[in-house]
Amino acid sequence: MRSLLRVALAAGAFYASAPALADDPANVDSTYAIWLSRLSQRWSPPTPNPESDRTVALTCIGTADHDRYVGILQRATIHAGIAAVEAVLDDIKHYKDLFPDTVDVHIVPGSQHGGRYVTAWEQRAPISILPNVAYELEYSVDKIPTRAIYRYNLHRGAELIASDGLLVLDAVASDITQFTEYDFFLAHWGPLPASVVWRESLRNAFLSDMAIALKAENPDWSYERIASEARRMMDFQSDRMDRCFADRVTANLRGEF
Repeated sequence: MRSLLRVALAAGAFYASAPALADDPANVDSTYAIWLSRLSQRWSPPTPNPESDRTVALTCIGTADHDRYVGILQRATIHAGIAAVEAVLDDIKHYKDLFPDTVDVHIVPGSQHGGRYVTAWEQRAPISILPNVAYELEYSVDKIPTRAIYRYNLHRGAELIASDGLLVLDAVASDITQFTEYDFFLAHWGPLPASVVWRESLRNAFLSDMAIALKAENPDWSYERIASEARRMMDFQSDRMDRCFADRVTANLRGEF
């Protein structure tokens, strides 16, 4: 339900003057746009992953001949009903409290038509002397009582080349929701080595997913407490993330990975 462009910021991807929004929406048909659309249409609920109990299981998905095109499959078993998780994902005004380095997120006025809308994001630049970075994402949301599907892709933004995501919530029980998310994104990374790009991408994916789960499970917690707890849990994940990058699988657009 969210962009991983924050990863580019956290990794220090923007070195030059701050980019402006592109003059025209990009609506990029990226490498993964069609594949994710087809996956959402033929979705079958995954088996809850024991490893993801109270944490987030990450799988790194590489793109052949493009080692800095980041792909991450994220799975978590959230101990809250699907309506509680949807409430967190639909509370866009609080994205700035859930996603690292985010200053503001809001729906672009006039863009909302049913389950479709465009969000405008502002994120802190990695260097304090640079202005913040702005971009827009387009969303499509479909819900039934036992499932919610969020599709999103790049709408416009100068530094992002492509960004596509699919987030699915499946009701496993009245108080258990299976969270599955695919994110694929490519940016103008500058001279950053692939290992740094992936490490920071994984770090921020874990922090934001963990924050979503914690808020759904503990709606009375403050956002400060949620961020602190997510960071605490992050301290135990460094070895897993190093292994994820080293063991990344190559995308197969004709089937699963």
